[in-house]
Order: sequence, then C-alpha cells, then structure tokens
Amino acid sequence: MKFTATVLVIAACATAATPFTIGAQGRGLATQQSSSVGNNRLVATLLRMDTDDFAKSEIESNDIVVFSKSYCPFCKSTKELFTDLGVDFKVHELDQMGDDGPALQASLFKMTNQKTVPNVFVKGQHIGGNDNTQAAAKEGKLQEMLGIAA
Repeated sequence: MKFTATVLVIAACATAATPFTIGAQGRGLATQQSSSVGNNRLVATLLRMDTDDFAKSEIESNDIVVFSKSYCPFCKSTKELFTDLGVDFKVHELDQMGDDGPALQASLFKMTNQKTVPNVFVKGQHIGGNDNTQAAAKEGKLQEMLGIAA
C-alpha cells in the first residue's frame, strides 16, 4: 500500500511546545496541521512513500513522535506530559488518517511489537505507551534523553 501525506513545514520560531496532528483531508490523504503559535508560516510539500518508510522517516527526523488516536485518554495524557515539559513534539492521529491510519499502525506494530496507542519515540528510541512514558518522566530518564532539567 502506498501512503500519501501532505506535510506542512513550520517556518517560525516558537518558544512553546508546538504539537502537531495529522487529519484526513480526503481519501488516502493526510495533512499535517500545526497548532496556532505566533506567526507561523506554513509551506506545503507533497511526499509519497509507504507506511513503513513514513514511520521510519518521522521517527528519524523528529526528536519526539507520538502516534496517537484523538479520542484516546492515554494519548491525551502523553501529549499533555510533553506540553507540560515545554518540548516540541510531533503527533500523528491515526484515527484521522482515513485508510492510512490502520496501515501505519500495522507498520508500527512490525517495528515495535506494540499494538496500542500512544506509541512514543524519543530521539529515535521506542519508549512504549503512556505508562512507560509517564514512568520515564517520573524517573527523570525522559528529561535526560531530551537534555532538559528534571
């Protein structure tokens, strides 16, 4: 299966965390949207790749990636944690990606053996779900990985 994503690049400085979401904008098309922070300028780029390559690319090119579902309370807790830490992170809402969401979740399962969300990666390392992410933060390991004060 081929995965089509429209990626909006943020070209502005922001001091606060800028969470991102992916939402379906048509069949088989996902669009990344930013939260409104300052005077962000958005530049659209169309990428074509399969879900395995997309997941790997996102994990490699972002310090923090959360694969999430918009209605999941555990995902919400994880996103709130990163917001409270004041770090930038990337979120992909699998339930808002049309047919590509389940395919991406299957690709993540092949990579991590984790079927549930949130599926969290920090600095290219798979952290796990909400419980593991919260525990890592409580122990200061997450902050150490990110180079921030605990």
